Amino acid sequence: MAGVVPPPEDRRAAVWDRPVPGSGRAPLFWLMGVHGGAGATTLARLLEPAADCWRRWPAVLNQESPYVVLVARETIPGLSRAHELLRQHRSGLAGPSSVLGLIITAARPGRVPAEIRRYREVIGVLAGNVWRIDWHEEWMLVEPEDLPVWVPGESSPVKRRSDPLLTVSPDIRELGDSILDVVREVVSSSTDYQETKGQP
Repeated sequence: MAGVVPPPEDRRAAVWDRPVPGSGRAPLFWLMGVHGGAGATTLARLLEPAADCWRRWPAVLNQESPYVVLVARETIPGLSRAHELLRQHRSGLAGPSSVLGLIITAARPGRVPAEIRRYREVIGVLAGNVWRIDWHEEWMLVEPEDLPVWVPGESSPVKRRSDPLLTVSPDIRELGDSILDVVREVVSSSTDYQETKGQP
């Protein structure tokens, strides 16, 4: 992308030289934590179509998905790291992956400082799609494998006093639906382009 300055080499994320290990299944899209503690592993558990690519860009080998969603904590250091990796990707230095957007996870409950809100808007220009996940106190009380899983197409009525450790929260459902919509749009656009390109 013209005008995007790549980060220094020591601030770039590596690209896997083999299929992403440990996913156990072929995900529809990858979640890439831009730093430790961003929340990518937890969200990969909560979203059935996702898997964690362990802070490296997928090399898109063995029919791996090329689609990546970055995940950052809502702090200045977290957003700064996301900014670096978005610049790396836009500069063509992140392998063959395709970034769908950025998930920002709340660093604490309560109001977000104005400086962070402003920086979030700046990064949004590079990310394209930005999703924000509120603070979930209950996620701190259990291991990720004990959290409920959102599965596309499954409907679960939200009860007024539903157990957050048994029922997928509305913001996670909305996040999953929204990312799937973006995947469909990207796949459709790519198919249309290929068909047009193949026409005499």
